[in-house]
Amino acid sequence: MYRAPTEAAVAALSATPAHQAADARTCRLVEAPIVPLLIRLAWPNVLIMLAQASAGLIETFFVAKLGSAALAAMALVFPAVMLMTTLSAGALGGSISSAVARALGAGRQAAADALVLHAIAVSLAFGFAFAALFLLFGRQIYGAMGGSGPELEAALIYSKSSSSARR
Repeated sequence: MYRAPTEAAVAALSATPAHQAADARTCRLVEAPIVPLLIRLAWPNVLIMLAQASAGLIETFFVAKLGSAALAAMALVFPAVMLMTTLSAGALGGSISSAVARALGAGRQAAADALVLHAIAVSLAFGFAFAALFLLFGRQIYGAMGGSGPELEAALIYSKSSSSARR
């Protein structure tokens, strides 16, 4: 249930320099009813998560038609893909989002713009380094994970196609 902010809270918030420069959208975020606001903000993320989960299921379905060696190869590559996804979305993505949000909240647009450019550079460097690691040392990494024979060869092929498709 929505409770209007107290007069003291509004006065304290409006006394801050960041709130004085806030636009109408920012004020709506602070003052709007929480449940409709969360639904409106969350639905794009829910859609993209459904799309990603569907893509994973569809990919697994088609790989399963290639046989058990292909599924075993996919199982070898999966931890590396999840590590890259988690690091990019969670660690890098979360820290970048936080830094940009703090800069924007403080009214420092130039700093936020610089952070975005640096984020692009860091993300590209991270992506190329991760791809290079598995392109150069994939055989050793997947071998240490237990891959051998046709499963290892299929994992290397799958890993190379995954890393080139994600760039």
